[in-house]
Amino acid sequence: MVKRNLDSLREGIRRLDLEILERVAERVDLARQAGEIKRQQKLSTVDYAQERTVMERARLVAEEHGLDPRVAEDLLVRMIQASVVAQEEDSLRAADLGAGKSAVVVGGAGRMGRWLCRFLAAQGYTTGALDPAAAPEENAWARRAFASAELVLCSTPPATIAKLYTDWAKEPPAGVVVDVASIKTPVIEPIRALQEAGCRVASIHPMFGPSTVLLRDADIVICDTGDAGAASTVQKLFQPTTANLVHLPLEDHDRIMADLLSLAHAAVIAFATALPPTDHPVRSTTFQALESVGAALVRESPDVYYEIQAKNPYSASALERLRVALDRIIAVVTASDVDGFRKLFEDGQRRTLESD
Repeated sequence: MVKRNLDSLREGIRRLDLEILERVAERVDLARQAGEIKRQQKLSTVDYAQERTVMERARLVAEEHGLDPRVAEDLLVRMIQASVVAQEEDSLRAADLGAGKSAVVVGGAGRMGRWLCRFLAAQGYTTGALDPAAAPEENAWARRAFASAELVLCSTPPATIAKLYTDWAKEPPAGVVVDVASIKTPVIEPIRALQEAGCRVASIHPMFGPSTVLLRDADIVICDTGDAGAASTVQKLFQPTTANLVHLPLEDHDRIMADLLSLAHAAVIAFATALPPTDHPVRSTTFQALESVGAALVRESPDVYYEIQAKNPYSASALERLRVALDRIIAVVTASDVDGFRKLFEDGQRRTLESD
């Protein structure tokens, strides 16, 4: 009798799971229709006021049914994300910026290169990778298309980009050339040389990894190379999305990235390498959060992250601040200096509040 009741309950759960998934799919479809109306009326894809209304309603309904409001929030956040992704995909297709145009992604067989290929293809570009790791037929197409392609995107290490630009300056491609390098110092002079040869050159930095699906709240830095037309071409690629476009002078990029990348990455790498050799039976929430970030980072390309540290002339200053901070922690703990420890928190509070 107990087993029969358990089987019956499990069958009821199975039916509810299927019904929930069907309703989620129905919700995403309705969101697509809403997205079409937004495009017609030239409204933003993301409506924060409406999202707040949806979340407040979800919390109230959850409480009425004895459900933890956090569960309702998590479910709604996932559904909203799925809806925004669907609306972004539709907006990219509707924009059709690449209709009848071609784009070559140099280094397009890498993870970020593949992301760029998919992103451009979604906008109608005929896209191919120029990369030793790409299929022979794709490379053959990319080589033929290179000289006349409307877009040439470089998703390779900065040193490789610098060499390519120097070579291309002898016979520049006709289209807009764009790098997505995380470090700009090595490519500044090659950019200028390519421009002097008559090429249109833009420089951007997507502040996210290739696993990113939803561009909402993601920053894309557009560096000013002095070519407003090239920058406008790149900006239009991301306008149908919910990404945040940030304009910076090309020469200021690496100074800012020393904090956003060099400092942040070094702190995470240090934590990952300082982990104990064996697991503990328990984990704190802080430990889990840092471990998760560290695990994701150390699975990325060490060559890329080395360049971010070693090729940025401003990295040393950021790393020195990290060293000083760690020395301060060691000093106050070793000396049992509770006032000094409080001062660490006060300094941290001031800095984090200033960045809000």
